[in-house]
Amino acid sequence: MFAMKFNWMQRATSALILVAATSMGSAFAQTKGPIRIGVLAPTTGPLAAPGAEMIDGMKMFWEKNNYTAGGRKVELVIADTTCNPDQALTQARRLALQEKVNFLLGPLCGHEGPAVAQVSKETGIPLVLDPAGADTNTKWDRTPTVIRTAVSASQISHPFGDYLYKELGARKATFIGSDYTWGHEVAGGMIRTYKELGGAVNKVIWAPLATTDYGASLAAIPADSDAVVVALAGVARIRFFEAWYNFGYDKKFKLHGGYWLHEDAIPQIDDRAVGLISNSVHYVAGIDTPENKAFVDEYARKYKKLPSWFAESAYTSGLWTKAAIDSINGNVEDRAAFLKAMRTVQVKAPRGPLKLDAYDNPIQNVYVTRLQKVKHPILGDVLMNIPVKTYPNVSQFWTDKPEDFLKRGPYKP
Repeated sequence: MFAMKFNWMQRATSALILVAATSMGSAFAQTKGPIRIGVLAPTTGPLAAPGAEMIDGMKMFWEKNNYTAGGRKVELVIADTTCNPDQALTQARRLALQEKVNFLLGPLCGHEGPAVAQVSKETGIPLVLDPAGADTNTKWDRTPTVIRTAVSASQISHPFGDYLYKELGARKATFIGSDYTWGHEVAGGMIRTYKELGGAVNKVIWAPLATTDYGASLAAIPADSDAVVVALAGVARIRFFEAWYNFGYDKKFKLHGGYWLHEDAIPQIDDRAVGLISNSVHYVAGIDTPENKAFVDEYARKYKKLPSWFAESAYTSGLWTKAAIDSINGNVEDRAAFLKAMRTVQVKAPRGPLKLDAYDNPIQNVYVTRLQKVKHPILGDVLMNIPVKTYPNVSQFWTDKPEDFLKRGPYKP
């Protein structure tokens, strides 16, 4: 009888403690102001189109969730980086020191990532690194307050070197890449895996982001190349596409996109692209899963177009950060708790399963895609990237042990 009474009292006490803890968490959230997220994105400059997609994906997520997490309102404070590391550094410091944001999110361009990570290191303000993909941020120059939720540059391209050699049969390829950090690392990753299988690199041609005339780059392609592979970003993707067909290079060489025709670029091209291998990337609109179909349809209804990986990445950053904030009852002022939550929560992303490695970079699927014309239930006839091969659970270190990969050093031109 005494034992029964004691057990009842114990259960009642536990329930009261749980209610008290829940009430305290709710009261804490109500007494605090809004959670301010400092968003760094290029709203002008050569990567303004991907920047717009990034912001669209982020806003769609937070609108859907009433701009609320952990019982508190959420505010997005957006700053234009112009895809320039100096501007990104200035804006990150402004957001951290003047706007008093709770954490930073962004930037977009790979070479901006290390600059913004420096601000996180200086101030202790957490940085959710998304979508900037500079390899060094989660390899050689890690910062404890930086967690990447997008992708590491060479992570998406290692599989393409494998595909280029084994599936596309290239043996003497020429590579054309954007001449900045992201381009160097994306091209470098695919070149490495292609060469390791026995492929020969005929030539590597680097084009500045601001290139307007690709005539010289095309003229430099060796005549005996059995494939031309492009790894281009921003407006370069469209300029190269037009030059390739306008100058008749489609009659001379086989063309493959290692990183090229993403959904934000598709509306600016035409049916000449149908059938092209278009990308090796961690997200495309044509992924055939219930989660992705729901995301694509929601995005299409709202914005009247297909989402690119920039949109999905920003949306997923919302999923990830909201789950973390909810798990700590909105107490983002406790930076250590927020970072721990970011490292431990699990999310179902449109792109597929995600989990962080020991270096704070997601392990995730990589999709090699082909552009096809499909009938979308909302948009009608559209060009869409459809996966033709999935490389599951790809590590940023490819098949290497992390310590062996790190000994190699960064990919450089």
